[in-house]
Amino acid sequence: MKADRIASIVFIIVALLFWPQTGGLQYNCSIFPRLLIIFLFFLSAALLIQTFLIAPPKTVSFIPKNLRYIITSTVVAFVWIYLLNILGFIVSSVVCLTTLTFFLDLKRPTFMRTISSIAVYTLMVVAFWLIFHNFLLVPLPTGYFI
Repeated sequence: MKADRIASIVFIIVALLFWPQTGGLQYNCSIFPRLLIIFLFFLSAALLIQTFLIAPPKTVSFIPKNLRYIITSTVVAFVWIYLLNILGFIVSSVVCLTTLTFFLDLKRPTFMRTISSIAVYTLMVVAFWLIFHNFLLVPLPTGYFI
């Protein structure tokens, strides 16, 4: 609980320090940063209040039970970032999401589950790519396989 209090106070101070920095921006350019600063301030204040209202847990485990899942997910995320420029956004995202599904799924993978997860991830990533590429005009990494 002490760490939550310290973190919430630090984030409130950060929000208060960043607010004047948005004063030099044009109105349209300052809307999103100010909105994020407001969210940061109010969520940090809520966390600070929560630390006083809720009793701390009796025992805290230093090493999580699922440490291998955390490490595996982190490694796959770094591999995904590395593969973005080589394979492209769509292919690398589908490969890494499917790999994460194999590692994190508690049920034994079957052929049909693998094919269905690849199909769902492909549709989801292509839809995400179309939204960003066509509507928002945000270029996503294109590799050798797009």
